[in-house]
Amino acid sequence: MTLEPREYRTSIATLIVVQSDLVEIHYHPGIVFTSAAVREVQEMRRKVMGNKPHATLTIIPEDVDYRMDAMQQDQGRLDRTQSQMLASAVVARASMIELLTKLYFSYFPQLHRVHVTDNEAGARAWLATQMEEIARTGS
Repeated sequence: MTLEPREYRTSIATLIVVQSDLVEIHYHPGIVFTSAAVREVQEMRRKVMGNKPHATLTIIPEDVDYRMDAMQQDQGRLDRTQSQMLASAVVARASMIELLTKLYFSYFPQLHRVHVTDNEAGARAWLATQMEEIARTGS
């Protein structure tokens, strides 16, 4: 029997597969969001989760920064055609990053369910509810 890794690292985040249908993305403190760095994280998520339907819980610490190019690229474009993304909960610890994340999703609406908050417990509860509803209804 071979064990698959459950933790994967990119230059700005650690991805942890916690269930067959859930991956947590923990951004590292002090990082800078750039288009290339975010693309690296999304490519790793797609590689790790493959074509399995899944959800993400993203944790963004307080002390991060961003470059404008990260806000100008639709990083979820491939998820509309090649991914099985079901729901995403994003926990942004800094109010400015929370606001920018909400703004990003308003510019680039996703086909899956999205929730952005500063409350991790609330995000986890929301995600669990979404996954239960999806399992029950199929959509």
